Amino acid sequence: MEKEKVYFLHSNIGQHLTGIEKSAMKRGNMFVKYLDVEPVFVTVNKNVNIHTNWERYVENGIVDQDISMVNLFEYFQRSEKGKDLPPYQIKKESTYGYEDGESAEKRYIRIFDANNKLVKYVVFRSNKLLDYINYFHNGKKIVRDRFNRFGQLSHTEYLHDDNTVYMTEYFDIYGKRVIIKYEDGPYLISDGNTVFQTVLPDEQALILYFLKEIIGQEESIVIIDRNKRYNSIFTGQNQLNVKTISMIHSTYFSNIAFRSKINKNYLEVFNSPYSFDHIVVLTNNQKQDIEKRFGINNLAAISHPCKVTDKLDQKKPETNKLVSVGRLAPEKNIDHLLEVLSLVKKHIPEVILEIYGSGKEQQNLKKLVQKLDLKNNVKFKGYVDNVEDVYASSDLFLFAGQAEGFTMSVLESLACGCPVGSYNVRYGVDEMIYEEKNGFLVDFGDKESFAEKIVAYLNQTDEEKHHYRQEAIRTAADYTEEKVADKWQQLISGLS
Repeated sequence: MEKEKVYFLHSNIGQHLTGIEKSAMKRGNMFVKYLDVEPVFVTVNKNVNIHTNWERYVENGIVDQDISMVNLFEYFQRSEKGKDLPPYQIKKESTYGYEDGESAEKRYIRIFDANNKLVKYVVFRSNKLLDYINYFHNGKKIVRDRFNRFGQLSHTEYLHDDNTVYMTEYFDIYGKRVIIKYEDGPYLISDGNTVFQTVLPDEQALILYFLKEIIGQEESIVIIDRNKRYNSIFTGQNQLNVKTISMIHSTYFSNIAFRSKINKNYLEVFNSPYSFDHIVVLTNNQKQDIEKRFGINNLAAISHPCKVTDKLDQKKPETNKLVSVGRLAPEKNIDHLLEVLSLVKKHIPEVILEIYGSGKEQQNLKKLVQKLDLKNNVKFKGYVDNVEDVYASSDLFLFAGQAEGFTMSVLESLACGCPVGSYNVRYGVDEMIYEEKNGFLVDFGDKESFAEKIVAYLNQTDEEKHHYRQEAIRTAADYTEEKVADKWQQLISGLS
């Protein structure tokens, strides 16, 4: 008997996972293990590397091999069937001149006409397959061909003088045109013979068309993880035969100080809450705050799940090693941690902070490291898929964000037996961290107290620290896959 499908609605699966994708993968893994349903990730961004990324996460154990992923453009282009077809090959012509070169691990060819004017710039991937070709006329770039991961033509972009795209043609692996996208809409959909059968006014109409194609008429469940991208499809009249669950991954507010402004990602949810069968938040405190403010009664609080380590005594943490895991973004306040570390260093000169993650703040943070004379105390470790060993080998995990929907990294740390030092912010940490048991909390921005508590913790005996690590495990035990799956089972069963 075929299992009921549950569709997780996302935008993209990138080379580096965001917290939303990572948490959804954890949920999907849990559904496969404990619920009799089949999770399907749905993505709608054009990304020629999306299946390569997905396969890496499967290979690394981040997402279960029984979970499928379907992408809007790959679906219409039938891109995955390209693995059985030959790649496109550049054919050299006697009337053109060719100049080969390499840069940043990629090979390129510049192609010139008889007048020595550049007409094509061809770039290859590291696996020697075509990546893209830029076409030039009178010194201006006019068109770009992009190729899928198997080396067949994926789409052609037509460019303005400023190199922005005004029209894109998408092709299937046999070279047939399947979609045309204009700069501000519409989208033209082919009938498979390159003749257009459907004209769609905008991206939302295209996404709805796609969802109808993959879901069909059978009643299904959709979990909306990327609300801003999908909500207008479901608010008001439900245009699909589905039960809907809207996930609130962040705080419902965007004004941190007064909580007066609604987070724009969830504006449509709170303007039309009963367009959804359920709205799921990640903590009891946020559920209570939303109920009090909006009077909504279709809310449920279901946290992220975790796998609790059974190897606490097999991995001894490195003395005086602190760790931070997350995007290097302004709202994560990694600069606060560096300033705190400079205070800790005065008492413990050999203290180390390892920073895992990537993002636009990295260069600014590296400059601050130099300014604070922390070059021997801070290590930027980049993005990694699996962080369990990182937590397990650390004395203390640090978190300095100002507002979160749950703070999954804190739960991951506790589940690996690593205590947590954090600002006391909504939401998540205030429900997971217990003072002098599994970590500590300080008021937001109080860097002196933060540093003092780190120093006090690092100066404890190994026996005292082991007690903290045991308490971290006990806290995480309230969020095991089995316990969280029970809540999801009750919610989903109530939809039928």
